[in-house]
Amino acid sequence: MNLRLVNIVFLLLFFGCSSVSPQSDSKVNDGLIVRTGTSFGMCVGYCRNDYEIKQTAVTLTRNDIRKSLTQTCQTTISETDWAAIKAATNFSEFSKQPERLGCPDCADGGAEYIELQLNDQSHRVTFEYNATIPGFESLVDLLRKQRNAYKECK
Repeated sequence: MNLRLVNIVFLLLFFGCSSVSPQSDSKVNDGLIVRTGTSFGMCVGYCRNDYEIKQTAVTLTRNDIRKSLTQTCQTTISETDWAAIKAATNFSEFSKQPERLGCPDCADGGAEYIELQLNDQSHRVTFEYNATIPGFESLVDLLRKQRNAYKECK
């Protein structure tokens, strides 16, 4: 009887210590970096704007290709905005999107892109300016809101 009790205690300790708790979504997306931007081929001035969002840090890089000028500056977004962006991402579904949608920057219509990087994997989708990515409309809208709030370096 004592041996049976010892075995039961041993098994409870062994299995109790080896259980793995599932990771929360926030832990899974901790390695998430979101890049987004716009470009216009027939344009004068800073015609290419690239944003990189890592948690609440935002880096804007503006390029004037004709004059070979580059501006880079940084700002922050709220935890709430970052949480909304993370919630709108689904890396595995986003990776199934084609790399190009429509005819970006045809007839100087402009182009937008969104790139998601999760740890060492990334996927970029370029699409027509003011269009959207099917199934990712909320992500497109959230990122446009961020770009519109932070259009230039000060």
